[in-house]
Order: sequence, then structure tokens, then C-alpha cells
Amino acid sequence: RVMVRGQGSSEGVPFSHSICPTQFGTEGHQSTKLLYFQIKCLVDRGVILVGHNIAKQLKFVNIQLPSQQCIDTIDLFKSPLGATHSLQYLCPTLLTTDFIPGPQHAAQASLQLYEKFLELKRAGQFEKTLKSLHEGGPV
Repeated sequence: RVMVRGQGSSEGVPFSHSICPTQFGTEGHQSTKLLYFQIKCLVDRGVILVGHNIAKQLKFVNIQLPSQQCIDTIDLFKSPLGATHSLQYLCPTLLTTDFIPGPQHAAQASLQLYEKFLELKRAGQFEKTLKSLHEGGPV
């Protein structure tokens, strides 16, 4: 898992590299423990974590965050019926940029999607955009 700064002059720049373990064992346990302490440190400082499907990933490593400190872009753009979209679909559709595979790019894309969400909300265009997104029309 890669984390990027969300604001300031270093916005979008990675600041912590952690691997979410996908296997059990000593190495996986140490990675999980390190990830837990990194996230706990950020949460204790009031940092809001933004990611695509981040809630599921944190649940996988048994980490629960206060809802106000965890923003999941998969939920922001979920249809009223519960349909979700991948970063590969959301990036070209909402950000007019192709999604580049890799953890750093996923973190940056998630941050950009959150900023797009805020922009659409401020402009009063979010509901219209969400409807177009799920009907497959132009956004």
C-alpha cells in the first residue's frame, strides 16, 4: 500500500510505503504490525485516509478506523443500487486521464477522485454526474 500526501506543496507525493500482506507467516505478521502502527500514528494525528476500496483492504489486515477518518472512493461513486466501478473505469470517465496500474498511481488516482467528488458537490453537479456515470452516458 502506498500513501500520498493530500494537500500542500507535496500533494500527491508518496510518504509511506507499506505492503498489505497476502500470506501468513512471520514476514506477513511484521508487515501487518508495521502497517497498523503507521496507520495508528496517522489517525492519532487526525489524518484522513482516502483510497479506493480502502475499507476492505483495512478490514483484511484487521484495522478499523473512525468513519470520519476513512474516505473510500468506491463508496463515493457507488450507485443507489450498490453497483461500484473500478479505478480503470472512473479515471478516464471522471478525470479524463487513463489509469496507470501500480500502487502509487492508485493512491494518486484515489486522491484525485476525492477532489473531483468535492468539486462536483460544491458545484451542485454530483447527483447528475453520478446518474450519468451509472447509466453509461457522458459525464
